[in-house]
Amino acid sequence: MNIEIEDNQVHVWQVRIDTSSVYPKDISITLSEDELERSGKFKFQKDREHFILRHYQLRLILSKYCDCHPHEMKFRYNSFKKPFIFSPKCKGIKFNISYSHDFMVVGLNKEKDIGIDIEKVHEIHDLETVAVNNFSSQELKILNDTLDKTNTFFKIWTRKEAFIKATGKGMYYPLKSFCVNINSSGSYEHPVIFNHPIKSKLWGIAELNTSDGYIASLAIKSNKFQISYFQL
Repeated sequence: MNIEIEDNQVHVWQVRIDTSSVYPKDISITLSEDELERSGKFKFQKDREHFILRHYQLRLILSKYCDCHPHEMKFRYNSFKKPFIFSPKCKGIKFNISYSHDFMVVGLNKEKDIGIDIEKVHEIHDLETVAVNNFSSQELKILNDTLDKTNTFFKIWTRKEAFIKATGKGMYYPLKSFCVNINSSGSYEHPVIFNHPIKSKLWGIAELNTSDGYIASLAIKSNKFQISYFQL
């Protein structure tokens, strides 16, 4: 099955990580030698199984857009370790992946830089210290003005993580160099990139619908997009 994606569409796939659903034979013929080698470096079996299953299911999803078999998918990485598809059959498909505990999300679109982040909501020791070290003054005000600091923290955090992943620089992009907002209307928001106000308008950030107990956000270099959800 080949899935078409329009220019202004974003497809978000939601996947439960269930290691009992995959047979070893399926994995061995689908993952690359590099992926299998990397999986062997995990100390704990559960971590190894989750790594294998994430890569296995990512290949299943992407192959639906690239008109190829999952084992034919090839990947390369930029200088900041962000993966991209290395295949002429994919026609400009860009993607990003995030996972937390037993939940994984994959965001895809055509041509535009994209980032996605999901986090399982949990209490954080020294939440205020973490926020002060990573949030802008505007974001700290949003956090300090709310009674539900844990959920608000993750709403801000996932937006910031999605954005720095979308830029392709990840942790190398200074978290305090931009500011996100929390828009409860369900529409997208623009980040505020300090010293680059024009660039700010090029980006859109949106909170995603996800499973209870999780918060997820998407960032894309576009000011016009529509999100559709899928489950594997």
